[in-house]
Amino acid sequence: MTDRGDRKHINSTIANLAKRRHEDNAEMYHEERVGFQASKRALQQDDDEEDLRFDEPPTKKPLIAAEDDLRFGETQTKKPLTAAERMMASMGYKEGEGLGKNKQGIQEPVALSTQRGRTGLGNQAGKAVARDFNEVWDETAEQKTVEEKVRWLANIEEGKRQEICNKLNDDKWMVVRKEKKMIDDEIDFCSKTVLTEMIEAKNVFDLMSDKDLREARTRANPYETIGSAFFQNRAAMKTANMDKIYDWILSRENTENDRFLLKNPVEEGQTAQNIDRDEELFYFADVCAGPGGFSEYMLWRKAFYNSKGFGFTLAGKDDFKLQKFTASSAFFFETFYGTKENGDVMDPENIDSLEDFISRGTDGKGVHLMMADGGFSVEGQENIQEILSKRLYLCQLLVSLCIVREGGNFFCKLFDIFTPFSIGLIYLMRVCYDSISLHKPHTSRPANSERYITCKGLRREYAEVVKNYLKRVNRKMDELKNKGSKDDVMELMPLDVIKSDEIFMDEIIEHNEHLANRQTMYLRKYQSFAKNQGQFDKDQGNLREECLRYWQVPNRQRPRGGDRGNRNANTERLSPHAVFGKYSPKICSDTDFGNQFPEFQIKLLQSPIPSNISYEEYRFVSLGSTSNPQLLISTGDSVFFFRNGHFEQITNNYARIPENTVLLIDWAKEVKKDGNKIQISRDPEVIRIIDAAVLYGDNIADLPYETRMKTAQKFVKALKLVRNWKFRTKRTVQQGWGNRAQQITPHLITCAQTYSLNELDAFRSNLEETKHERELTILNKEGNFTFFNKGLRFTRIIKQEWQMGWSKSKQVPYVHSPEHQKMGSILVEQWAEKAIYSSFWDCVILTKRDRMKMDEMVRHNNFAVQSSIWSWKACYRTPYGPDKILNHPEEFEGKATLASVKSQIEKTDASVQRVRD
Repeated sequence: MTDRGDRKHINSTIANLAKRRHEDNAEMYHEERVGFQASKRALQQDDDEEDLRFDEPPTKKPLIAAEDDLRFGETQTKKPLTAAERMMASMGYKEGEGLGKNKQGIQEPVALSTQRGRTGLGNQAGKAVARDFNEVWDETAEQKTVEEKVRWLANIEEGKRQEICNKLNDDKWMVVRKEKKMIDDEIDFCSKTVLTEMIEAKNVFDLMSDKDLREARTRANPYETIGSAFFQNRAAMKTANMDKIYDWILSRENTENDRFLLKNPVEEGQTAQNIDRDEELFYFADVCAGPGGFSEYMLWRKAFYNSKGFGFTLAGKDDFKLQKFTASSAFFFETFYGTKENGDVMDPENIDSLEDFISRGTDGKGVHLMMADGGFSVEGQENIQEILSKRLYLCQLLVSLCIVREGGNFFCKLFDIFTPFSIGLIYLMRVCYDSISLHKPHTSRPANSERYITCKGLRREYAEVVKNYLKRVNRKMDELKNKGSKDDVMELMPLDVIKSDEIFMDEIIEHNEHLANRQTMYLRKYQSFAKNQGQFDKDQGNLREECLRYWQVPNRQRPRGGDRGNRNANTERLSPHAVFGKYSPKICSDTDFGNQFPEFQIKLLQSPIPSNISYEEYRFVSLGSTSNPQLLISTGDSVFFFRNGHFEQITNNYARIPENTVLLIDWAKEVKKDGNKIQISRDPEVIRIIDAAVLYGDNIADLPYETRMKTAQKFVKALKLVRNWKFRTKRTVQQGWGNRAQQITPHLITCAQTYSLNELDAFRSNLEETKHERELTILNKEGNFTFFNKGLRFTRIIKQEWQMGWSKSKQVPYVHSPEHQKMGSILVEQWAEKAIYSSFWDCVILTKRDRMKMDEMVRHNNFAVQSSIWSWKACYRTPYGPDKILNHPEEFEGKATLASVKSQIEKTDASVQRVRD
């Protein structure tokens, strides 16, 4: 049977899921329709669209003309017969003779029609790529590899970096003149022959239909069937590809002994392990990259809660589609659209606000990695795409100088780089970063002009100078655009300065000519495959498997309809009881979830054994609510907390907590003090974590309590929202998409600060006594927030049967137990190995068996308990309350005060000292 919470959850979500499914289907239809009607942008511009789904290798074998005429072991020298020629041969036809009784008929087979689709007879598209089943592509011209070699451009000398920066302090290098709308004569960085051949090869496809182009590309590109794997689009696989070939500098994975694969096992059936709990949180930014494939990969590769992403892209139909993040939780990703709220990366004010936003979100340090993937439609002007994209180039590279931290990395999509403007930008990136590289990965379709610039190791000293210069350039370009001027910024630095760097020039020319020749070859291959639709690249299937294995990506598909707003029938939906049962070793009923542990008493800190240090066995946190802490479980679709004997779903407000998360929480209201007045926030209550068992599938329940809390702090940091740009006091997030989008304020999630009893004075210094509603109220300042302090929760860090003592010889703590006399004394460094520490479940779930064991220990005068609550609320029956607890010099009517706790600690220390002496 389901409990009331489960029934309520089911009834409240069925209608929403059905509505979402209908809306998502309509959205997908619209996207596919627009994509089908779009021009050949896949050839020249962004190659991330998913117009045909080919995640699996083709099942059909490549068609080979005259297959029956081939003999095993023989060399085929004669041109194979077509189907028509074989048919005529069976009728007695001989080459050079006509059909008919007197050989008077025509001597050649009737030619196949070259008409293409619905184009009229004689249309130029038909002439350009006329059907020809005799057309066979020579694959020996290609080099199909799995591994890729990347080349770093020669580093610039330190003196040269400074010399360049000195020239940028004024704007004399900024050249403004009449804008140029042709690329054919840009031969400073590529030979005229190579450039002309590439342009001519592109021009053939101006006469070709989109459908023919896509079909030819699908069959001709050897890497086409790699597709998107289990991510939302192909952009994710580009990041996986580049991450590997650049030796994991993008994700900053520690690849020693391939341990990082434990987080994302390649083989099915293996359990993922979070080996990076103790690592610094990894920050990245995804700019101009909707719908978010780059970010989905990075969140997946870093795994669990080890990364936090920031997204900036154009608002609208090309926005981030967070509901399609299935490889990881989108809760670790935060979008921002600039002060103009449109996501336009070329707007100077947006750039400034993005710089501020990232600074506030990363404690002023910036991101470890920035990724950029900007592009827009250049229909009918594909050959001058570089010229049309020049400001986009500028602004994406400029943003990297604004938000990447010292030593951080950056990669960005570019197209052609034949103009002095583009080359000047690349040169300035050499000044700002230790090393840069230009490369076209396998996952970038070979017939387009796309390539990536990868920059390693930001040098903030130089980046600040170049950043300010490029900001001035962008403002100048903005000014010219707003005036409707025919002028434009054409150079960022003198051409002769660039040409004087001969090594750099040779590297750029070699790169441009290599990619142009390769692009020309594949354009011709597409043309060949368009003529003969029976051709398939025979290596597609093998290359998919080998590349995925090389990039350390599991070879599996994305489930159909498997986005978070449109789950299919095979997607597991869990109830809170199912999540609890999945992770908890305890077998218990609902009544055990709400069991209360004993009230805190001084005798918890007392021991009859002089060497024992009982107070060191406990840690405490402040409570902001008078109610007991509650068990919280996130199932993915919903978040539940246990109250009044059953699990209740959080429905009134929004909690951003990823699935497979189990926490012990305290509800608290954020307060602010304005003079003598206390203002209570109207935002949803704050969810304060006071213990954690599972964090997004990472089972930490058996770790020491302080380790659990430290890990929870990282989890909270990854979920943290930066305050809104326009309303700095608000923390909002967008829920829904398109016309359904709305800004809402979710529950803030924080992690309570943990104290030992030796830190009572430090805790006391964060408290403030004040009057609220004519009663003494205690405020607790915790980090950047202030809450009411309603009490303390104590957690015993070792299991109930153990007692902690002090080793005189080793000068470290140890434990001993009457129940485990054979084990003797165990020093602190062995506690984890010997399972001495209390687990989350020991401290949170008090079963009937646990209570019996606790009662037995009380009878033996050992009042050690796993958890206890010290309530500080005012009592109407006695003056005992916050004032007495804080200020009374000793116990008050047999109840604990801060002074009495400190006194007990001093007595314990004196007893231990006598043992030492």
